[in-house]
This record gives sequence, structure tokens and C-alpha cells, in this order.
Amino acid sequence: MADPQAINIMLLSGDYAKLQAAAMLTAVAASYGKPVKIFVSMEALPAFHKDPAIASQITKGPVARTIIETGGDSFIDLFRQAKDFGEVILYACGLVMDVYHWKLDDLVDIFDETLGVAGFLAKVEGEATYTF
Repeated sequence: MADPQAINIMLLSGDYAKLQAAAMLTAVAASYGKPVKIFVSMEALPAFHKDPAIASQITKGPVARTIIETGGDSFIDLFRQAKDFGEVILYACGLVMDVYHWKLDDLVDIFDETLGVAGFLAKVEGEATYTF
């Protein structure tokens, strides 16, 4: 059954600003008690890789560079905080994982499971879903 309070995010972009915005939205929503589900796919998923050579390939504009240079909370830090605040579930896209021959162990430890887009859409049917 659809939850009118739920917030769902399809995180597809490898742009730091969009990753950061999605993480901020997640943290704030979780702090207000809203359940959040995030499906990370396409160019966004490599940003969560444990290998810095892979993760650092994301696009960084001036704000992103300033956040990084000044030691501000990264999008990964914000997603971790959000999970501490409330009900937050992160899904890694099964297709992208297969394309790169990755396992969940290759990614930072914030993902709950691997899921396909059809599975994600089934979980969030009838609920507000945002794309970054």
C-alpha cells in the first residue's frame, strides 16, 4: 500500500551537485520521520565505489569543489546520517552492477541490497518519486 509520507529517489546522475542534493533531501526527510527509498543507478552508482579512482570520476562544479576542499559533509556522509535519523533504504542497480561485474562489497557500506528498476518501481508504486 502506498505511503503518502514516503519519499523515493531515483539517483541517476554522476554530478556531485545532484548527488549532494539527493543526500540532503534524504537526510532532512528522514529527520522528519519520512521513510525514504533511494535507487542508485547509471552514472550515479560509480560515485559510491570504494576505489577512489572510480568514485572520483564524477563531475564536480565550484560548489562541490568547495565542499570537498573545506571538509564539508559529503553525499556519502549525509546518506549515512540519514540512515541514523530514520527509515532510509538504498538500492544499488542490478543492471549497472552486472555491467561492471561489481558486488555490493565493491561499494561503500550504505547499500541495503541490489535491485532492478522494475523491483524499485514495484516498491514505490503510488508514492512520490523524484529523479536526480
